[in-house]
Amino acid sequence: MSTHKNASSDAAQPSIDYGIDRKQLKTVKERFLQVNAVRLERTQQALSDRQQVFLQLLPLLFHVNHPMLPGYVSHQTPFGVSHYTPSKEQQLAATKLARSFTYRFQPPVGQQIHGLFLMGSCGTVAQSDRSDIDIWVCHSSDVDQEGLLQLRQKCDKISAWAMSIGVEAHCFLMDSEKFKQGERANLSGEDCGSSQHFLLLDEFYRTGLLLAGRIPIWWLCPPEQESRYQDYVDTLIKKRFIPADDSLDFGNVGQIPAGEFVGAGIWQLYKGIDSPYKSTLKILLSEVYADQYPNIEPLSTGFKRAIYNKQLDVNELDPYVMVFRKLEQYLIGRNELARLELIRRCFYFKVGKALSRPQTHNVKSWQRQLLEKLTSEWQWPREHIHSLDAKDKWKVARVIAEQKDIVRELTNSYRFLLDFARRTQATALINSADMTLLGRKLYAAFERKAGKVEWINPGISNSLAEDRLNFYYVDSPASGNSYWGVSTEPLLAKDTEQHDPLKRGDHLIGLLVWCHFNGLLSSHTRCNIVNGAHDVGEFELLNLIRALQKTLPIASQYTDHGDQADTQFSRPMRPTLLQLFINISTDPLSSMRNQGIERLSDQTDSLSYSGMRENLVLNIEQVLVNSWGELITRRYDGESALLRCLRDYLQMIPPGSNKALPTLEIHCFCASRAAAISHRVEELFSDIAACYHGGNKPANSRYVLKVQHDYYILQFNEQQPTIENMGEYSDMLDYLAGNISGKQTQFSPLVFDRHCQSNNPVAALSPYMQAGNIQVFYLCQQHKADIYIIDELGVLNHFSAPCLDKNNFLTPLDLFLQSTLFRQNNETIDTQGDLNTLPQDNIKNVDYYEIINKKSGYTIIRNNPINHEGCPSFFNVQAIGSRDNNGLLLFTIYCDQKEFSEQEYGEQLYNAVAQHILQRRQSKERYPCYITDLDLSLSNEKSGDSTPTNRYLFYKKRLEQALNAALLQV
Repeated sequence: MSTHKNASSDAAQPSIDYGIDRKQLKTVKERFLQVNAVRLERTQQALSDRQQVFLQLLPLLFHVNHPMLPGYVSHQTPFGVSHYTPSKEQQLAATKLARSFTYRFQPPVGQQIHGLFLMGSCGTVAQSDRSDIDIWVCHSSDVDQEGLLQLRQKCDKISAWAMSIGVEAHCFLMDSEKFKQGERANLSGEDCGSSQHFLLLDEFYRTGLLLAGRIPIWWLCPPEQESRYQDYVDTLIKKRFIPADDSLDFGNVGQIPAGEFVGAGIWQLYKGIDSPYKSTLKILLSEVYADQYPNIEPLSTGFKRAIYNKQLDVNELDPYVMVFRKLEQYLIGRNELARLELIRRCFYFKVGKALSRPQTHNVKSWQRQLLEKLTSEWQWPREHIHSLDAKDKWKVARVIAEQKDIVRELTNSYRFLLDFARRTQATALINSADMTLLGRKLYAAFERKAGKVEWINPGISNSLAEDRLNFYYVDSPASGNSYWGVSTEPLLAKDTEQHDPLKRGDHLIGLLVWCHFNGLLSSHTRCNIVNGAHDVGEFELLNLIRALQKTLPIASQYTDHGDQADTQFSRPMRPTLLQLFINISTDPLSSMRNQGIERLSDQTDSLSYSGMRENLVLNIEQVLVNSWGELITRRYDGESALLRCLRDYLQMIPPGSNKALPTLEIHCFCASRAAAISHRVEELFSDIAACYHGGNKPANSRYVLKVQHDYYILQFNEQQPTIENMGEYSDMLDYLAGNISGKQTQFSPLVFDRHCQSNNPVAALSPYMQAGNIQVFYLCQQHKADIYIIDELGVLNHFSAPCLDKNNFLTPLDLFLQSTLFRQNNETIDTQGDLNTLPQDNIKNVDYYEIINKKSGYTIIRNNPINHEGCPSFFNVQAIGSRDNNGLLLFTIYCDQKEFSEQEYGEQLYNAVAQHILQRRQSKERYPCYITDLDLSLSNEKSGDSTPTNRYLFYKKRLEQALNAALLQV
């Protein structure tokens, strides 16, 4: 008896154990439809007359395919909305759009659109005429791929028509059977993709409005039967309590998997980029659910419980009010009142009804009445409401404070969810592609790193533009404090140190970029520079600002969630724009002027200026924009500023990476030679880019430039650029010959900067360098020959010789080189086999070139090979190198077959050889002798290695220097 009494006492609680009452089912359905009808009416009331037409016609547009109605694709497009017949008003509205339209009855058989649902803020306290409308277009599972394609096209066309009448509508194709199985679309700007399923279903059941079609069967499953949901709804269908074609089954919310909360957290952080207040509410809801795990009662279940208990106050059932009440209860329970105050602000801003402003209609809207009731509960004073209602006009200080509160709340909730995931060993239910995309967008918008310009206004204020900005520099040696600051208040130099700026920065460009990026700088902003310990004038300041405003993006890019933005974030980040500002607050010639020095020569190169060879690039402030929308600033100081900036530029995109170089802008507005300096730096960057990315030179090319008195060499090592100081010209020659360690294993051409080519024979010969051959260049001047030998790897060796007759040094040199080639070929045969199998490109030639010094510069002339016929015989000096037991390289020298070994003579080796040579010379003259043959086959530390030519030349030069020094002494 007691059981029967309990069952009958609650008419809206049918039990599967004791039978299902059709009347009770009808009652529950009517209650849901009653609440649905009120919310649909509220949805219409929030729209303008033109916008109401969209909602009025939406079911009809999916019900028929008519060529003159919006959305038409073809007659084969899936159509026909279940249980829908257009009203006379809807038919009349359709004829106003298409006069030829006449509705013809559509038989229910074959109807392929099972339901149309409005999602989001429709009919809620947060709806306004600016709210977008999300539409679930629920179609039959029988629709094939071609049908889905056409239906997608129809949705897009309907959305486009909606936009033309002021409605932002997003249609989502939904297959209830596939959704129930967990099949979801990939992530897009308006769709949470794979990050959540049951949370989305929870939101659908408590916010979705049935516009036309079948009801959700979830309505008819009592809250107490949620754990037996599938059995219950199967019984409803099998026992024909409801017809099979009367309902849609998306499944039940059930036990939300722990991993969804983490995915939802990531998604809401992402949505917080442009909807911070809504996202803060939603991510905290995920935190509340996670805190209640595993005993969660989702809001949708609470909503349904209220319907079953006949609690039909539509205001209390409002989805946003229900969310707020749940969050309020949670935060009060934790005594987190500061968070509660932020949540109240989020709710207030999301509703968007400014209570301090007069109402526009005679009768208060239900939303305004509800919000007044809530703010009265919160005991908000009128001044506080006035301040909140002025949010669109908030300026920097207030926006920064609000942004910090929002970001702190979003990140704290996300950390809570991550900790929850660790405790429950849950994995975020979001696929790797979506995770990567969201992660990159979040990284770009919120991640802090050195030099990155912070975004302070994520959807808080409409505009941060200021009428006036004053920039000033503080340099206080006593406190060790030096920085740039910006203020909206007028300032004198004496007041700057005590002033609290809106923003401070280490360098001026970083501060200007921050102001531009965050919208403080507009076309109407008046900018002023306060006098102080700096050299920036109004002219320089205004030119810097113009250059930034002309090219740099502003922070609104973060809110662009279109296909183009998704494409950028689907790829690794790459630099897209590089701005360099040279010599800010610096006159590079001031020190020369102070000393009374003017330009002492015709040297106009900005990197080696005047007879003093001054480097006029003293500092560089850099702005980098990347493909993810980040702006990063950096300053380079000192005489090496340009070289460090250049190295970092090359490191961005190494040669061979098949990525486009960033657009480069060079600016200089200093007091002296600004145009020449910017042109020189732009020219240098352009030439280096052409060298490494032009496709005409190998990636391992060596680029040589001159700064002040010194030469620098730039090259890539394992995709990393290095720049080394080679010293002055003679030091450079030693450096370029210094491959004795064998670091250089492939041919590497030398490319000289265009300003290094005057009075530089190495620069003149560098274009003639060829891989695989030995090239000898000689320059005869004033009875002395400078000889430059380029080996098969591009290593340069230099030495000098008397030049009474060029054959005197060329013939022994050629004998040596031919002997070296013979030995190298033998080494190759030893390691590779028969001579017949030796690759032809391993057989090297020796080419000779003469360098002629003319007034116009150096000229290179190719010479014939050395002809040994008729040349005087030479005294053969052969050296053989081998390593002792300690690994030291020792030499044995043969003079006309007489042996002199280092083991025998020790330090007196070269004196002994010199004495022997002098004894053989009839004239006893002490002219130079040359090594004509050198064997290094036993000198290699690794067996089987072929000895490169530059190593032969290195030891030849060392031996000859020692012998010739001994000849002068004995």
